[in-house]
Amino acid sequence: MLTENVTEEAATVQRAIERQLHHTRKQIEALEKAVQKVGDYEALQVKGTLLKTYASQIPADLGYVKLPDYRHEGFEIGIYIDRSKSLMANAEDYFHEYRRAKRGLATVQENLTAAKQALAQQVERQETLDVTDVQQVEQVKQQLIDEGAIKTKVLHSSKKPEPAHPRRFYTTDGVLVEVGKSDQQNDHLSLTANPNFYWMHVAELPGSHVVIHSDHPSDRDLQEAAVLTAYYSKGRKLDRVPVDVLRVRQLSKPKGAKAGLVNVHGKFQTITVTPDADLVEALREH
Repeated sequence: MLTENVTEEAATVQRAIERQLHHTRKQIEALEKAVQKVGDYEALQVKGTLLKTYASQIPADLGYVKLPDYRHEGFEIGIYIDRSKSLMANAEDYFHEYRRAKRGLATVQENLTAAKQALAQQVERQETLDVTDVQQVEQVKQQLIDEGAIKTKVLHSSKKPEPAHPRRFYTTDGVLVEVGKSDQQNDHLSLTANPNFYWMHVAELPGSHVVIHSDHPSDRDLQEAAVLTAYYSKGRKLDRVPVDVLRVRQLSKPKGAKAGLVNVHGKFQTITVTPDADLVEALREH
């Protein structure tokens, strides 16, 4: 049974995660609106090109002109002209606006991609948080403090909590299986394990990284480890969950990627299992 203090701490962490998710979703919404606002920035380049192409045919005193849009047969595009400048200068202004909009869109799209990746990791952290695990709650709390999601008053220097150990289980055949509890721990577990050991993760869903401490696991080892993998994932409540199985050596860390994100190389096996809480408890290290 949880103590009152632990319950309060877990609730604090859960609220911080919810606030962080809300903030990230709002950020994504704003960035998507920014992408739409940039709109058809290529039209700026088209306008500059058309002004240069038709310069000899445009009267000098016009403030607005419609010219054939070479991107779409039979359509015209309206172009405003600053009459205090030459047509060539107007064309250069459109080219300048085009380049600026193109750079701005690239930055917005880059930020949008990063925000979506952050959201996926935050959702995974929420889904895999075990509020009954005191060490994991403390570790996630420290992560949220580091990310600015929990504000603290620093009165004196203090050490960060020791990293929580991965969940440990033993298959019926006695093989150790470790299951990560956080993005940082998933990274450490997956990237420091024996390259010949086996690694598992649910297919296309958030979940823990799982390492089987064997280079020749039996079919039963693989099946039981797959059940653990499915249980400690967003697929816990599903009837059937696909789990990818491969060697640790088939993993790599993308440069600059956030914790918990790895690339998979080469062929791998997929096992479909049903999450089983009773089996999980039976295999748990006591």
